[in-house]
Amino acid sequence: MSKTKAERRHLDLVSSLGCVACRNLGYGPTPAEIHHLRTGRGMAQRAKHTEVLPLCPPHHRASYPTGFHANPRGWQAQHGTELELLKQTLSDLEKLTELFV
Repeated sequence: MSKTKAERRHLDLVSSLGCVACRNLGYGPTPAEIHHLRTGRGMAQRAKHTEVLPLCPPHHRASYPTGFHANPRGWQAQHGTELELLKQTLSDLEKLTELFV
């Protein structure tokens, strides 16, 4: 699915927040890639481009034992659910955009 200009901007802003898991662990902002929420989705379905979290590679990818895709249930038990972290991310994004208004 191709992205609109607004979706690309949203994704850029979300990734600029840094990894939400690292920030919550007190590590500060770390470079983040986009994680599309899996909650409520089938295997081949992807969330909307507005339903995303900023995660660093170690907190995102299955190739790391700490990655969401390596153990989604365990990861969410440790870091919070995708929906909780989406709410936090959208709140953080709102604060960020208020700085530029």
